[in-house]
Amino acid sequence: MPKVTIIGGSVIDLFLYPHHHMNLHDSNPGYLKKSLGGVGRNIAENLSRLGIETTLITPLGQDHYQKMILDQADMIGLTIRPIPIKETPLYVSVMDEQGEDLIGVAVMDDIEKMTKEDILVYKNDIDQADILVMDTNLSLEVITYFLQAYHDKVYIDAISGQKAIKLHQVLRYIHTLKLNLIEAKTLAGFNDEVKVDLEQLGHYFLNQGTKEIYLTLGEKGAYHFTQQKTLHKKAIKTKIIGATGAGDAFFAGVIYAAVLQKEGLSYGLVNAYLNLMDPHAVNPLLTSEILEKTLKELSL
Repeated sequence: MPKVTIIGGSVIDLFLYPHHHMNLHDSNPGYLKKSLGGVGRNIAENLSRLGIETTLITPLGQDHYQKMILDQADMIGLTIRPIPIKETPLYVSVMDEQGEDLIGVAVMDDIEKMTKEDILVYKNDIDQADILVMDTNLSLEVITYFLQAYHDKVYIDAISGQKAIKLHQVLRYIHTLKLNLIEAKTLAGFNDEVKVDLEQLGHYFLNQGTKEIYLTLGEKGAYHFTQQKTLHKKAIKTKIIGATGAGDAFFAGVIYAAVLQKEGLSYGLVNAYLNLMDPHAVNPLLTSEILEKTLKELSL
């Protein structure tokens, strides 16, 4: 069976909600919701639920959050290769009374502090993988090393405009790159206010040597660019229950399709659609059967 290895972060998401109107610069009564997150971990969970043999190399703190992550991984058949750190990374978000994100703080420095020596303890898992997935939370040194060593099989999630800048000098080593419009424009050197031709934008990355690009556009769908073709598909309309993790679900759908040698754009859009219909970062009901059935029903 094909294997995927992911190098990335596992994060505990803490969401703080007020009971009533939020008063700034004051103490507000409220409640807490915890969930598992992190781009690397979210992609890994999606793939495991879809039946792909998946290994996640990730920093884990010596704390009680470690058990939450490992227990859930055991439940879904995800193999975790931990890199010990003091505290598991956190994302803390304070919500307003409408449930909108008021402010968030990401405590994730330890992900970027991982060295290639830390990761190479698990070199066998990397060597045996058919696809190696990384994100830009990792340091430039780590990204560059693994891109140069495994450039024929590395898939990268750009994550954010500022973090995507790390990829500027290594685009020629990337097999498949997933970005949204802001990330793509930032990495290509365009001002966010400037309108760009999307096909030209996609071909900018192809011209830099990246083999495949997935450009996501939210409600406007997504593009898949290769030297042989340009493919665009519309987003699937649905009532959004939760948008957290939708981009990770899209990329997991792309990777799932690549493993099975299927058309990635359709699988990415359908997996994101299934994610948007659930409040969790990863839809806990996700299976390959549900994904395939939904894709067939939507005629994608």
